[in-house]
Amino acid sequence: MKEALMSTLRRILLIIRSPHFWVVAAMFAIGAALHYPEQFHIPSFFPSLGLSRHAIERILFLLPIAYAAYITGTRGWIASSIVALAIMMPRVLVVSPSELDALIETCAVIMVGGIVNLWFTVYRREKNRSEQALSSLAMAQKELQSYVQLLSENEKRLSALNEVSDAVSRSLELEDILNAAAGKVADVMDVDVVLAFLLDEEEQELKPTVYLGVSGEFIAELGTLKVGEGFNGLVAETGKPLVVEDASNDPRLTKEVVLKEGIQTVLSVPLWGAGKVTGTLSVATRFPRQYAQDEIELLSHIANHIGIAVDNARLYRGQQTMAQQIAKDASTEKQMRESLTYYLQQAIRSQEEERRRIARELHDETAQDLAALSRQIDTITSKGARTLSSQDVMLLEELHQQADRALEGVRRFSQDLRPSILDDLGLVPALEWLASDLEQHFGIAVNFDVRGEVSRFAPEVELVLFRIAQEALRNIWKHSGASQAWIGLECLDDSTVLTIGDNGKGFETPEKVAELAPTGKLGLVGMQERARLVGANLTVTSEPGEGTNVTVELPTDGVNVDN
Repeated sequence: MKEALMSTLRRILLIIRSPHFWVVAAMFAIGAALHYPEQFHIPSFFPSLGLSRHAIERILFLLPIAYAAYITGTRGWIASSIVALAIMMPRVLVVSPSELDALIETCAVIMVGGIVNLWFTVYRREKNRSEQALSSLAMAQKELQSYVQLLSENEKRLSALNEVSDAVSRSLELEDILNAAAGKVADVMDVDVVLAFLLDEEEQELKPTVYLGVSGEFIAELGTLKVGEGFNGLVAETGKPLVVEDASNDPRLTKEVVLKEGIQTVLSVPLWGAGKVTGTLSVATRFPRQYAQDEIELLSHIANHIGIAVDNARLYRGQQTMAQQIAKDASTEKQMRESLTYYLQQAIRSQEEERRRIARELHDETAQDLAALSRQIDTITSKGARTLSSQDVMLLEELHQQADRALEGVRRFSQDLRPSILDDLGLVPALEWLASDLEQHFGIAVNFDVRGEVSRFAPEVELVLFRIAQEALRNIWKHSGASQAWIGLECLDDSTVLTIGDNGKGFETPEKVAELAPTGKLGLVGMQERARLVGANLTVTSEPGEGTNVTVELPTDGVNVDN
């Protein structure tokens, strides 16, 4: 009981200390003085105006009642109404000559004060709701902006992953693959140094094969690494990524040349091929840096692509060696065809399975998340149309457009990686889709012409022809400056001819397609290597100002046609 009394006293002290209490008290004091001028010996102002029933004095009590209701709510209205009644009732009962009228006026003042209090209560409740709604909207807007930023970063990384995948798939030569990948990795990861080590399984040593950002003297002094030795040796041994934030103070460092080079941070991930570690991929900086988890995952995905491409290149070299050995004996032609088919399937299958997996993940996860985000933004915009400012509505609409653009980009990446139409309907519908896609997104008119009776090829052959056409059309919109392009597929009795051409600026062609590699046209070199895998012949004809034609002639036989 003592604690309750002390709590009550503390509340009374808080009320008395409030300046609003003294404002209300002053209003009541003035109102009481005006209501009883005779008792306080002050002149009455209102009778001189012809008002002698003290109605105006009673109305003035609405001011402290309304003020108390505004400041403290219903409790203030109750307390102030009691005080007002205590002041007005003696005049009603004792002094006023018209008791009934005075009582009605007094009750009217209290009722009007109650109505004012009710209005303040409703207003305060609506204001709180509006503030809560705006606060919730601000939080949702902040979350959406964060989500859109994250999606934008993911889109950027997916684009980078697609570029790396495209770069390493353009060639089956090991050095070309690693050199192309190193440049892309340096741009994507924003690092100073890129090193790729390949594992010699017999010696159990890692050999630096490609390097970027360091000198040849550094590589010579670095030498080879035993499995388990140094940073990259540990990655090759464990098969797990390794992050080093300060190489100079890390006890796992075994090569002093790393310190001489000024390298501070290292991120190393394994290269996988055929289910085992085939090497490592390392990036490093000469300044302090922390690697986020998504950056580690991105470099791991890139390493998976490179590992598969390296495995394909080794298979391709083995295929070439075996083909040369088998070609020495003309009586083993059937065995040579079977071997070529086997290595073709292995070289393409692993790469395309990875493309199909990434395309499926993009479609099933990222695209679905983007679609859900777009619908959520649309719902928020619709529900908050009345309470949101025009600036907030414009911001939400911009976020909606960004989400839709990101969704469209993800869908395009998914289609580029592995279009389902090729697996479901075959080569001709897939080529039609490439033509319409080029015309729709880049404004280049494409004429598609099919002649002869088209048969379904083996899946590996259809995939090779599709990738050649895809790469040729990509070169058209990237480099040719053409306004028109064409795709021709002619099926003859003994061969099938695929032609892709344009009316662009063209270029001078060497005698052999392989001579284009030093000029940076690795895409054309990669197309020729793919054509060779299926026994086809690829030719490129072009002249400056006369456009370019890429022709693939594929012999029609039992190996290439799915009967």
